[in-house]
Amino acid sequence: MTLTSKITAFATALALLSPIAASAQQQQQQPPRPDMGKMAADLGVSEDTLKSCLPRPTEGQRPERPDAAKVASCLKADNHAITTAEVNEVLGKNGPGGKRGS
Repeated sequence: MTLTSKITAFATALALLSPIAASAQQQQQQPPRPDMGKMAADLGVSEDTLKSCLPRPTEGQRPERPDAAKVASCLKADNHAITTAEVNEVLGKNGPGGKRGS
C-alpha cells in the first residue's frame, strides 16, 4: 500500500466517522425529557394544560427552573384543589436529578 493510498484510506475513514461521533456527543449533552403525561396525571390535569403552564426553554438555552407557585396557580384552571407543594413534589420527582418513574 502506497503512502497516498494510506492517506486516502485514513481521510475516508475520518470523514465517515466524524458525523457519527458528533451525533453521539450531541445525544450525550441532552438530558432526558420529563414524561409530561405522567406528570399531568400525577397532578390531575391535562397534559396540554401542564405544558401551557410550564416555562418554555429558549432555543439553545438550558430551561429555567419552573416556579412551583406560578405553575400551581396556572394549573388551578384544571384542578382547583392543586397545591404548590404537590406541584413542587411532582416537578422535583421528574426534574434533573429526580427519581423518574417512582
